[in-house]
Amino acid sequence: MRGEISIAIKALIWYLVMQVIVFQGNAVVGDVGFTLMMKNEMYGLKRPSVLYRCKSSDKSLRWHISLPQADFSWDFEVPPFGNGVVIHTCEFRSSQGTAEVAIKTLSMTSMLCGGHLCKYVVRPNGVYFVGFELYYPHNIFLRFIELVRPVDKLIEPWKAWSPRQLKALRGAGRNRTRSDDGKDDEREEDDD
Repeated sequence: MRGEISIAIKALIWYLVMQVIVFQGNAVVGDVGFTLMMKNEMYGLKRPSVLYRCKSSDKSLRWHISLPQADFSWDFEVPPFGNGVVIHTCEFRSSQGTAEVAIKTLSMTSMLCGGHLCKYVVRPNGVYFVGFELYYPHNIFLRFIELVRPVDKLIEPWKAWSPRQLKALRGAGRNRTRSDDGKDDEREEDDD
């Protein structure tokens, strides 16, 4: 008799747990909305402007020129439950050099962004992520606990302009022609 009651109680508990899981799963309809924000903090430089462009498989944003204290943000959606990822590839150009950053966003990223707004900051030494990161204490008793702490982390330092890039920038204005469809074409000249 006692074993039957124990089995019945366990079955009831599993039934209630499954109802909560099904209810939670049905509550999430559609994708999870996110916003990426880029902010310019290139203070103390003669040429503090930054030129950047980001693109993903769904959207390609045009080039933006950003002055200090200016920010730019855009919205996008990520599939729920972490089974999908949206990757934005961003190119940055400034007087300090160039940088390329791949920003991967999952539905679970909201915990690291402090909500659904993920912030990236451009500074004189590179591109930073401002948000939170996961860490694990090294205490033997707490090794299975996952904690979150605020972070202001350099994710990509500036790379110096290469001579080839500088030559292309200097020659871009002289070698532009207008094509038949109205778009600008860049023609490269051979140095032979």
